[in-house]
Amino acid sequence: MKSVQKKFKEHIGSFEAQKLATRSFQTVEKLHFGKSKKVLFKKMTDNISVENKSNKTGLRYSEGAILWGDKPTKKNPKPKNWLLMPISPKPNDEYADLALMDKTKYVCILKREVGGKVRYFVQLIQEGYPPPKKNRKISNDEKKRVGLDIGTSTIAICSEDQVKLQELAPNCIYSEKELRRIQRKMDRSKRSMNPNNFNENGTIKKGKLNWVYSKKYEELREKRKEIYRKITVQRKMSHEKLANVILSFGSDVRVETMRFQSLQKRAKNPTRNKKNGKINCKKRFGKSIAKRAPAMLLTIIDRKLGYQNRSLKKIDTYATKASKFNHITREYSKKQLSERWNVFGDVRIQRDLYSAFLICNTTKTLNAVDVDLCNTKWDEFVKLHNIEVNYLKNAQSKTLRWFVA
Repeated sequence: MKSVQKKFKEHIGSFEAQKLATRSFQTVEKLHFGKSKKVLFKKMTDNISVENKSNKTGLRYSEGAILWGDKPTKKNPKPKNWLLMPISPKPNDEYADLALMDKTKYVCILKREVGGKVRYFVQLIQEGYPPPKKNRKISNDEKKRVGLDIGTSTIAICSEDQVKLQELAPNCIYSEKELRRIQRKMDRSKRSMNPNNFNENGTIKKGKLNWVYSKKYEELREKRKEIYRKITVQRKMSHEKLANVILSFGSDVRVETMRFQSLQKRAKNPTRNKKNGKINCKKRFGKSIAKRAPAMLLTIIDRKLGYQNRSLKKIDTYATKASKFNHITREYSKKQLSERWNVFGDVRIQRDLYSAFLICNTTKTLNAVDVDLCNTKWDEFVKLHNIEVNYLKNAQSKTLRWFVA
């Protein structure tokens, strides 16, 4: 990176260059270990970011302003690369005022396109933990357990006082019809402008191809980009709120280990329909995971627990087998995904909520269900479960109503 940095040394300092080099190395490292298929290079129109490693030289924050470049001196009172950008939090923003009282470690500048306009944002990375908000109730009691059974589109939550089944990112609603309509228009425009790049059967030719895009295509691409940007913001905000709700129930949060990447992949061994003999669809849960981002929620919960010097407890999925275990008979029985209820005599328990109950009552070693603890808390769980099921039957969400149908 040194030889490249010399060309831009008036604007990009050594620390900024080192950060860019680290980012590049991590990208190649992902490719080397099979975590990505190829290295993507940034374009002029892409969102970019520049950050420093310290707050002493180069890009830095001082006395309510962002400083970048060489300071004015007597010899050079107006340096070309000097930038001074005053910033201030919104009026009556107590959270920002408290956060700015901590030491600033380094500064990051983000370039983002919002509503078709390029905007620049400043991120200050502060030392320590973020200050607590007034209306946020986070439990610091490690004795209070919370069990999570997270799926591709929903999450079941079980604690001493609450039993809930919620949809992941319910506010992340977008018109799939509108997106499909935009993509079809883009495809038609792309084919009409580049007829020589396609085979007779409609597939794209192999090899290096030159593509020409119309103005209409560019407009549609920007429109699609804005829709995805809104979805991303809404999903992140929804997960942050849900994480706060979960942490208000307790600080001992337990969840099964999940590999969402493997659920996104298509099925390797195709199966045939028993009725008509046709091959079943190979698709699995890729679309649902991309829309709901369940792994992001667990990352946010783990980050918020880190403020209390705690972490998310991941139980051994293969040892506990919460979805198959029956704590009354102490037996394991495999169930189909279509089976949504567990029957215990006259009592019917929703499958996901029961799994969350078992996860909540695992042993300290996190590799088995504590049957005695389950028996102690069973009656209270059944009461809370019935209240939640009655609520879900009248819910507006079709997804939640299907889970208790």
